[in-house]
Amino acid sequence: MRAFIFSVWAYVGETSDKTLEALKTLAAKQYTTAEQGGRYVVSATVQGKSFTYELPEGQTGAAFAQMAYDSWRMVKIGGANGGQMTDAELEAYLCDTSGQNTDRTVAAFTQIRYGH
Repeated sequence: MRAFIFSVWAYVGETSDKTLEALKTLAAKQYTTAEQGGRYVVSATVQGKSFTYELPEGQTGAAFAQMAYDSWRMVKIGGANGGQMTDAELEAYLCDTSGQNTDRTVAAFTQIRYGH
């Protein structure tokens, strides 16, 4: 979801207000989907410009609608005291300044000794 919000944020001008409005448009299902090479592509007009987003493998238009809503909700109530994120809060979230992002590959190795 963070990468999706980043795509929208970068596209609309890197402000919380513009990102929230764009996500609201997408959450309201004001888009079309098409299959291209086994993947779905979402196309929409967002703030007067054409926006396209390729869904991750295995996702459908219905999953996109939920992702758009969840993203809108994150920006709307993810700020201080449960309010809308400020521009600085949104950028910090997108940059993962607090180290919350858990979709990175992490490996741990442990040496185990058996009976010797």
